[in-house]
Amino acid sequence: MVIVIVSDENYFEVLNDIKRTLSVTRNKIVLNANRGLILMYYNIGNKLLKNNKWGSSFIDTLAKDLKIEFPNIKGMSARNLRYMQKFASEFDNDEFLQHDVAKLPWSSITTIMDQVKSKEERKWYEI
Repeated sequence: MVIVIVSDENYFEVLNDIKRTLSVTRNKIVLNANRGLILMYYNIGNKLLKNNKWGSSFIDTLAKDLKIEFPNIKGMSARNLRYMQKFASEFDNDEFLQHDVAKLPWSSITTIMDQVKSKEERKWYEI
């Protein structure tokens, strides 16, 4: 096998253009994946809010059943399910979309919920 080294200026323009395309596309994919995850957590939280008629052990039981059904999926612990429920109760859908909370990592959202009680302050951190 022979390796040919290209030193043409146009080659480097094409190379740099492809590298930019890869970087931009990868960033969009990560952002969209995170957004999908946050929206899923929000939707699960809403379901938990609407179906809390089974008492306090409901989420513990649900977490165990989800672990059995989806053993390789992380993020469905009882603690995280409670965060999802809190997330859905503290952020309404308009606020959620308006301030684009879905762009934030989940760990940032849970930290904001735990440490920032004022809605005005939360908005500042979300931005």
